[in-house]
Amino acid sequence: MSFNNAESKNTFVPKQALAPTPTLYDELTADGMINLAKVTLAQIPRITNGSIIHDNGCGTGAGTSAIVAAISDPSTKISIKGTDISSQALEIYSQKAAKDKWPAEAVKMDSCALSFPDETFTHSLNSALLFVLPDDGIAAPGGIALFNSWAYVPNMSPIQAAATATRPPGTPLPRQGLEKWTQASHLQSVIENGGFEKEKTMMATGDIFVTTCEIERYAAMLWSFIGGTSSVGWLESDEQN
Repeated sequence: MSFNNAESKNTFVPKQALAPTPTLYDELTADGMINLAKVTLAQIPRITNGSIIHDNGCGTGAGTSAIVAAISDPSTKISIKGTDISSQALEIYSQKAAKDKWPAEAVKMDSCALSFPDETFTHSLNSALLFVLPDDGIAAPGGIALFNSWAYVPNMSPIQAAATATRPPGTPLPRQGLEKWTQASHLQSVIENGGFEKEKTMMATGDIFVTTCEIERYAAMLWSFIGGTSSVGWLESDEQN
């Protein structure tokens, strides 16, 4: 499977496009995903001894890394299940878990079809996940669940501007519709539709800083990762444009 949530089954890819692998995603997002998870975890009471945590849509482990970093007392014992649908991502996750001695296990599982029994976890971290799931689906409520979304995505406008400038008029834009996720009201409605009671939820905002590489490499990675994700995929003209 591709790691960039492409909408199209079109198999054409411009020869200059980089493969959208978990490794490329890690390079592209740099410390962004870890910082997003850290800001999210900062909104809840400290994680206590005996906590059983689900890192849902764990990818290569940014969320788990943030969870482990949040444990200030070395005597605190926790366990983490990291689930993802990407075998490539889980392989990297497992390598990081072994290298950094995370109390974590990687499990291949679809976020839309979790098979854990009810009330398995004390915490469920769903970082940068909701907006890439079909039908805005979320996991069943239970324990402390954390969800997040970007209030502002500064790199999306340039991608869509480049698509508009280089593709025929009317071509669907990459990540079209993502702007709804910048509204707190949309995130709240998705959470409530998933079964969480409004009175038991809390909404918070935080600042996140991301380190990027030099601009040409960053632009090449971003275009490669996002440029072909619309409902029509890559166009053959993209190879020239």
